Amino acid sequence: MDVGNFDYHLPRELIAQSKSSPRDSSRLLHIDASDESPVIHHRRFRDLPEIMRQGDILILNRSRVIPARVSARKKTGGKAEVLFLKKENDSLWEALIGGKGIKAGDRLVCGDNSTVKIKERVQEGKCLVEMEKNGQILNGDRIIEWMNSVGDMPTPPYIKRELKDPEEYQTIYSDEEGSVAAPTAGLHFTDDLMERLKERGVEIRYVTLHVGLGTFAPVKCDNINDHVMEEEWYVIPDDTMESVRSAVKSHESVGSRRIWPVGTTVMRTLESGFDSFGNCLKKEGLSGLFIKPGHRFSLPYAGFITNFHLPRSTPLMLVSAFYDRRKILDAYEEAKRNGYRFYSLGDSMIIDRRGRD
Repeated sequence: MDVGNFDYHLPRELIAQSKSSPRDSSRLLHIDASDESPVIHHRRFRDLPEIMRQGDILILNRSRVIPARVSARKKTGGKAEVLFLKKENDSLWEALIGGKGIKAGDRLVCGDNSTVKIKERVQEGKCLVEMEKNGQILNGDRIIEWMNSVGDMPTPPYIKRELKDPEEYQTIYSDEEGSVAAPTAGLHFTDDLMERLKERGVEIRYVTLHVGLGTFAPVKCDNINDHVMEEEWYVIPDDTMESVRSAVKSHESVGSRRIWPVGTTVMRTLESGFDSFGNCLKKEGLSGLFIKPGHRFSLPYAGFITNFHLPRSTPLMLVSAFYDRRKILDAYEEAKRNGYRFYSLGDSMIIDRRGRD
């Protein structure tokens, strides 16, 4: 399928530069997809408990964004930048290096006089690097602590302002550090909304997928079937495994749909980890799953909550696989006409398939 099938025009003024306040006051495009002809309702995210039912299972990604962008300088004094992508082992990280003429063996000096050593160049600007401070190689949690002291939040390039509060780019429930971009569909939740969902009888469960290049890397090939996803680390806890298994058995016996993934990272985790019987095939590991139109979904999802995604992006392709490419793009046009805010800090949509067999 041609990548141009996932293109659309977005006026610059519809790209959100800040979160709604409070978060759950953001707009929610509700697509009732229970029939062939969808019906669109314009809601607020705080209306979510009115859409969901007792016994529904809402699954969230608890990964936390690390301040993975670190400014540095070369030995010549020239500027450089290191964007840490993922951990390779206890002391070695894969990183994107910005700066001219940087090669294996070079050392980049950071603001606290620590150094980033380029161990090996990989491809397309990516390198394997080690961090050293006070003559010691950093490893394990010490690397994350170091990033927290010297690094900046790696917000997308279309966010033109500096975030005054880095928590604006974190979900309220994030507690597993490791992402280089936020699982943005979860940014709309507030403590009050979470309590109202629990009072409604909604079961809230979590997975972890550390967002890396696999989620936001652009599709550069003309045929999307030629695109290869970068692998990202995921974990499915035991209580989430049990809830999914129970939901699948319930669906088989009474025809109900109970599972609601929040965001493309959660959907990719579930589709990587479970078979169609609700059995967890692999509770943790690397996923390079590319969900695109034609994908056969394993689980009986009640619906899907997601943000509005960039043109030609793998998240937009995933959403199109879940529902229908043309209808999704039509919904995007409806959102544009009604002034919805797009991308990471913008509004969201819910695809409600409850009525489908």
